[in-house]
Amino acid sequence: MQSTRASYRIVNTLERILIVDDDPMVRAVVGSCLVRQGYRVLEAADGEQAMERIVREKPALVVLDIEMPRVGGLAVLSRLRESGNLTPVLIVSSRSHVDDRVNGLSLGADDYLTKPFNQEELLARIRALLRRQAATETPIQRLQFGDVEVALDKRTAVCKGRTTRLSRTECAILDLLARYAGTPVSRERLFDLVWGYTYLPETRTLDTHVWRLRKKIGDTGEEPRWIKNVPGVGYQLDCSEPAAPSSV
Repeated sequence: MQSTRASYRIVNTLERILIVDDDPMVRAVVGSCLVRQGYRVLEAADGEQAMERIVREKPALVVLDIEMPRVGGLAVLSRLRESGNLTPVLIVSSRSHVDDRVNGLSLGADDYLTKPFNQEELLARIRALLRRQAATETPIQRLQFGDVEVALDKRTAVCKGRTTRLSRTECAILDLLARYAGTPVSRERLFDLVWGYTYLPETRTLDTHVWRLRKKIGDTGEEPRWIKNVPGVGYQLDCSEPAAPSSV
């Protein structure tokens, strides 16, 4: 029986966050904050631009102001939810009255933050929403690349006929890299989603786990074939070779 083909499930919205605000200074400040954390930033100055970019570029999350020209933030939110689009939306607005917060959340916003805001709180809320979104995704159970077959659900890797046990952390790293195969995943993102804490530049924890994982899947050459280091960013699962469906 053929298993569901989950090998190299590519998600094109990795770390892409859309900032929707008519104030260029707000977009610049928030964008700079997000870029420093390894996110990819998109911008829109009004609701019409926002809808176009959401449909075309499918961001992972939207940071949305309410008061904007042409089409306001609440109208954008209503259109999204009415169309069945469940992209996480964080409203960031100067409207601080409880009725405004209740209205925004009732229309389908996932969180509401009032201006002025602390950048660390903004980042914490964004991370929480992305974690929540990731938790709702269907887990990948099987991966196959070359002569290597990995069963994440059983925590095993079969390489050249030899079965090796994988740790929970190794499975979590491989699962995350597979979800975003072909796209670099930052160290910060890996630490946030795998370990649940902020990346510390001096730690070698991630590199040690990746080294062990490479060894278990036979990816130990001078130039790793599957899990590749991306200097200054993190790691990437290479999907340049087609993956074959696994059978059970």
